[in-house]
Amino acid sequence: MIARLLSSAAAVVVGAACFASPARADTLCGPGGFACHPVAVSPSPVPAPTGPHPVGRIDAQVGDDERAIMVSAWYPAAQPGEPTSYIPASGPDADIRLAGQAATWLHSPISAVAAIGAAAPAAEDVPADTTLGRLPVLLMSPGLGTPRWILSGLAADLASRGWAVVVTDHTAESPAVEFPSGRVVLGNPPKMTDAYMRERLAARVADARTVLDRFAELPMIGDLIDPTRIAMLGHSYGGYTAVSAAAEDPRIRAVVVLDGSAGWHDGSAVERTGLDRPVLLVGYGSMVDASWISFGHHTPGPFSVAMVRDGEHYTPTDLPHLGGPVELCGTLPPERAAAITRGLVSDFLTHTVLGHPAAGTDWPEVEWSAPMP
Repeated sequence: MIARLLSSAAAVVVGAACFASPARADTLCGPGGFACHPVAVSPSPVPAPTGPHPVGRIDAQVGDDERAIMVSAWYPAAQPGEPTSYIPASGPDADIRLAGQAATWLHSPISAVAAIGAAAPAAEDVPADTTLGRLPVLLMSPGLGTPRWILSGLAADLASRGWAVVVTDHTAESPAVEFPSGRVVLGNPPKMTDAYMRERLAARVADARTVLDRFAELPMIGDLIDPTRIAMLGHSYGGYTAVSAAAEDPRIRAVVVLDGSAGWHDGSAVERTGLDRPVLLVGYGSMVDASWISFGHHTPGPFSVAMVRDGEHYTPTDLPHLGGPVELCGTLPPERAAAITRGLVSDFLTHTVLGHPAAGTDWPEVEWSAPMP
């Protein structure tokens, strides 16, 4: 089934690439005449950013070959530009490969069809808006075995509101990652064993701290990042990554967890001691992981819990917009789910990191177990 879907999507991308405008296909390679840079031939699958600024995205390698990490940096741009591709890939071949690998892991073949050849809600390599001064920065970590581009909608929206947003792929765990050299690194499917999960957490926290150390080296935005206004967000195991990284690194001033845990229910350090900085947990559905009971009891910092009705684990990601199944994405309409998640995250970060009043939108689908600080 997935092979037939990918074949159909590939035919669309290849056909469109052959008729790409000179501005998008000025350098050709290979017998098929593919453009040697991202190819975007269909609209973005995610809702448009809601902030006042146009958005740019630049994809870059951080770290050396021993532990190379790919990131996507989203930022407020100086002007609109030609849309880049939704999947960070060098051309149609890589686009299809990365989309297919991720869809297989997510058990959602239709999502590959929606992602292949789609535009991102951002322009390719446009200059950043330097009139905004130093930018607050949000570091993002995706869930276990999911690619960085699954958080594109949220990243673009926050960038349109004036944030620099850096989304990390965790090499060898992400389904497939392409590096600037054209090398594609395929991941190994996650193993739900204690040893594997602990090893992955250590690697993820190390990735986060490496990216934090090298913010200044990022193209387009490196010299614009404000090192005193850094937050971290994670989905699922990325949420546990975020609280664990914050526990080790005081540069992270606030944490957002989208449907993740705080530990393994065995007295893990961050679960046992909490965190002395603001944490927002957003759960999707009717339950949160039990590890937050201990965390919330011990944490000395502000701790907020918001529950979004009719959601499921992948509701806060782009998967609902890519046609993901109800059992993964819930029954909340994707556009409404995106608006709620974007609003909750923006309000929290605006208040805790920027020190400004939050919009305070009242979402009927949201129930607060612990109020926003």
